[in-house]
Amino acid sequence: MGYYRKIFIANRGEIACRAIRPARELGIPVVVGYSDCDALSLHVKLADEAVYLGPSPATKSYLDIDVVLRAAIDSGCDAIFPGYGFLAENPDFVDAVEREGLVFIGPSARVMRILGDKIAARKALAASGVPVTPAIEDVEDADQVIEFGDRVGWPLLVKASAGGGGTGMQKLTSPYEVEEGLAAARSVAEKAFGRGTVFVEKFIEGGRHIEFQFLADRYGNVIHLGERECSIQRRHQKLVEEAPSSLLTPEVRAKMGAVVVKAMKDIGYETAGTLEFLVDKSGKFYALEVNTRIQVEHTVTEMITGFDIIRKMYKIAAGDRLSLRQQDVLLRGHAIQCRINAEDPKNGFAPSFGRITFLRQISGPFIRTESGIYQGWEVPSFYDSLLAKICSVGKDRGTAIERMRRALREYDIWGVRTTIPLLRRIMDQADFVAGKIHTGFIDENIAGLTEYEEVEEEIYKAARFVAEVSGLGRNIHSG
Repeated sequence: MGYYRKIFIANRGEIACRAIRPARELGIPVVVGYSDCDALSLHVKLADEAVYLGPSPATKSYLDIDVVLRAAIDSGCDAIFPGYGFLAENPDFVDAVEREGLVFIGPSARVMRILGDKIAARKALAASGVPVTPAIEDVEDADQVIEFGDRVGWPLLVKASAGGGGTGMQKLTSPYEVEEGLAAARSVAEKAFGRGTVFVEKFIEGGRHIEFQFLADRYGNVIHLGERECSIQRRHQKLVEEAPSSLLTPEVRAKMGAVVVKAMKDIGYETAGTLEFLVDKSGKFYALEVNTRIQVEHTVTEMITGFDIIRKMYKIAAGDRLSLRQQDVLLRGHAIQCRINAEDPKNGFAPSFGRITFLRQISGPFIRTESGIYQGWEVPSFYDSLLAKICSVGKDRGTAIERMRRALREYDIWGVRTTIPLLRRIMDQADFVAGKIHTGFIDENIAGLTEYEEVEEEIYKAARFVAEVSGLGRNIHSG
């Protein structure tokens, strides 16, 4: 199609598999990288070419800028798509890609530096008229935080200025927790992101996590694709996402969407991104951050708008203008996504690794699966626990929930513990069905959500035994 000679996917797992497909539709060959433990991974099998990056630890493979760049150049690629995680929001990587004359399929390094630092992002968004939570952006000492908490009300939330995914966040419920909470947040931030800068904001009790997907081209055209509800989380990590939110009226959606579009025009954003908000019980909304990358949950937006967001990113980075106007974006029906993680919800969501001894994928009408796994594959201990994500769509929220229940009943993964049993219970939980959700939903309901039937525990034990005996667990049937 004339867009690129080859695209290098600087990622792995389900997002690498997802990114291969629109490139193939556009007639663009795809190259992926892989580490030692990923030599037999699904993204390697799907790509046109695969290049060895290095040892399994991400710092020696997927996170090594020089190694990734050399793999892309040596394989003849002229563009790099980063997905999410790893180098996706690293402005130094963007600079390095462009120095080599390659196209980075994502926002500019300048925009990443503004929006990748939460303090700088707050200031940029506020300057564009976006509401932000009350906060101390320059934290000096514990006394300053205590005075702030007494003034705006407890609890407070300490956040690292860099990074994302909830890493290092500390909730402070009283003045007695401030000193220890600040120290802990700074320590985690230093280890995770290389700098211990933090800020403190008012914690919104019972808030709902609403985010807006947007698209922008290099010619100043910006549109939004509606919102997603991401309130079902644990440790600030999303588990269930929906589009649209059951909370927003068309009027509020239009108001928030207009704020998003204006802010991205003012900042000079290009490609896809997400502006995340917290909506309080009174309906006031506050910006949290901007994600300068594709997000895990982009699928639900695609299912109700009909647009392939990654395909749009490929075209925008190649210089295409947005052919869509805001009035062209119509939200049809309701979509839900569930994240299938290799984690044990009954054990504090501890990671679970090992061989997948049996896999029954889902299928059927109005269901979508994005997966990076197969039966017999070894789930490595080096990376994120996300195995797959499944999506349902219906004419309304109730229909989407019914279809997700059916999909989760069909989906079986043996050999590792997963979030599937927990997700099944969420779909049946009365408050979830009624749309009475908030960011503390899982914490408040964790006891009931983890009351697994004994049969599921026995299936897990049997699968682990078969794995140890046979290595593959052939001829297991779920019954």
